[in-house]
Amino acid sequence: MNKQLYYFILSGIIILSFSFYSSNFYPLLSSDDALNILMAHRYQLPRDFYCWGQDRGGTLIPFISQIFIRIFQTSALTAVSLSNYLILILGFIGFSSLFKTRAFKLIFALVWFLPFQMYVDLLRYPIGVEYSLIGFGIFLINKIDEAHSWRKHLIALSVILVFSFSVWVSDLAIVTLAILFFCLCLFKLINKQKFSAFEISYIVVGCLFCYGVITFAKSFATAETGFTGINSLSEILMAVRILTSRFLSIFSFSSGELFVGIYFYTLLISLYVLLGFMIKSRINFDFFKNKWLLFFALDTFVIIGVLLLSNWVLLNGMGRWYFVATYISLSLFLLILAEQLVNRFSNAGFLKYMALTLVLIGSISPIYSMKYECPRRLTPKVRFIKEFEQLGEIGVIAEFWNAYILSVTNPDKIKATPHEHNDVRNIEIAKEVMERENIYVVKDMWFDRFPDTLQQFGIILKKAGNPFQMGNCDVCRYKRL
Repeated sequence: MNKQLYYFILSGIIILSFSFYSSNFYPLLSSDDALNILMAHRYQLPRDFYCWGQDRGGTLIPFISQIFIRIFQTSALTAVSLSNYLILILGFIGFSSLFKTRAFKLIFALVWFLPFQMYVDLLRYPIGVEYSLIGFGIFLINKIDEAHSWRKHLIALSVILVFSFSVWVSDLAIVTLAILFFCLCLFKLINKQKFSAFEISYIVVGCLFCYGVITFAKSFATAETGFTGINSLSEILMAVRILTSRFLSIFSFSSGELFVGIYFYTLLISLYVLLGFMIKSRINFDFFKNKWLLFFALDTFVIIGVLLLSNWVLLNGMGRWYFVATYISLSLFLLILAEQLVNRFSNAGFLKYMALTLVLIGSISPIYSMKYECPRRLTPKVRFIKEFEQLGEIGVIAEFWNAYILSVTNPDKIKATPHEHNDVRNIEIAKEVMERENIYVVKDMWFDRFPDTLQQFGIILKKAGNPFQMGNCDVCRYKRL
């Protein structure tokens, strides 16, 4: 494959991904996504190192978004979309550098930019940003040996900065970086190499810098989320049962997700064929010959172990988004392995097409799901939300999942907050909502019917009109008493 065709296909994959999954166009955009957008709109350091006072989830995307908002005058919505994909592209550059052929780079591009349905949150959530930074950090590490003079120091400093950002974005990065350091040390030991004074100096400086930056950032957090709790044995077994039940429903096609089931059956067949080929060809594969294979294999299993031990993950129902990390590492492990086999054995070419088939099924799965399963449309969510701008400068009170999302198209015009007994992330916004002349209540996921009076944040609201539909929501106007 020539270079021009490679970049043409790669550009098409990125544009397609942006058109479906960026905040501007995603049909399933949620209030979780809205937090980044609203933070970008009113970003202020050092207050906003973490998401509205939390001690986790560093705000790198809102931080980068300031470039687009302040210099190019874009909306926060567009700025977050562009910032997110800028980081994803850096991650792709990093991880794709580990492949030798353009064919496998493109297969990985599908994994990365058009991911399998269960892990589509890679494109917007912190774990995807974290791994993007780690991937770009790996790219920089591989460039250090090629550099000379001051460039060597510049790249080393860049590695420290990128890895520190990854820990800021997600504390889970500490685990992956520890595994990476272990693999690099083991590889040097096996090859009877020693760390140079240059390497030792930057490792020490990097650790101290990262610790100092994260400690400083967390000092401004006003809430502790308790995400470091560890499961007991009974809770670990409960987590295993949840995952087992989930996979059984997928394999029996009772989860209502057709392509998810097809993907997992195809994956099992592919793994069986891959293992069969290796046994038949009498391949005694030595992981220690490739430190990246070892790294991704270890990261896959260690992260699964960490997630099973995490009480925070269990309290959140063993959510699929946490396993984005394993999807990335396992995909990279299998693709690097398949490429090595294809390059090593003349009769292994079929592995490339098998990998492409599996990845294409995964890429189609979320689009099929959105079109035919949920929400049964491909129309961007913001197109419906924009309808609220017709009401003028308003305040909105709703259940969390129907609250912050309503502000993303115009945060100055529409102030929205979850109700007082729900997950209020920013009390200042709640106060701004209650100061508005026109306040609207969204009934969905909160009330069965609109009450005549309602008390919120110390203020009594009285129903002031008939309910109506707007932006796929049941809405009614209330006035302050």
